[in-house]
Amino acid sequence: MAGYGEMPFGLRDVKLTDDDGQVDLPRGQNLAYRERVRSGELSGDDALQAAVAFVEAIEWSLEAGGISLEAWAKLTGRDATEVGTSPTKTMTMSVAAGDEFPYIKIYGKSLGDAGGDVHVKFFKAKCTSLEGTFAEGEFFVTSCSGLAVDDGVNGIVDIVQNETAADLPAT
Repeated sequence: MAGYGEMPFGLRDVKLTDDDGQVDLPRGQNLAYRERVRSGELSGDDALQAAVAFVEAIEWSLEAGGISLEAWAKLTGRDATEVGTSPTKTMTMSVAAGDEFPYIKIYGKSLGDAGGDVHVKFFKAKCTSLEGTFAEGEFFVTSCSGLAVDDGVNGIVDIVQNETAADLPAT
């Protein structure tokens, strides 16, 4: 199976998708995930008799350089409203207490060393933390994290090694 992206390099692209469309996460720097495993053990007669372990969710995190209000809006279910024309164009996103975050799909792409690539697809992901810092002498970096759960059709996540590099899927 050589050449199918088994040695991925970098993060080439991240897309955030819901029923209203798809948004690119510009300047993606990091897409990480960890399987959340629930486990248990059964002891008796002074010995371990059985063990069980299963995946209950995926914990994910994203980082991107800069701030994209369109991406923040997709992650949080809010609206990013653009008004005006250049050079006085503005984009505004309002935040209110009680805003509920929606489930979205997250697609990530990394290039393989032999021309193949690796796609990671979270089918039902919810942002649970979103932050960034304005700091003297530093670029703003958006950081967010959340959980991906089974969508009842596709599972939680697909990790696909492709023979040839391809674009991430459209909506």
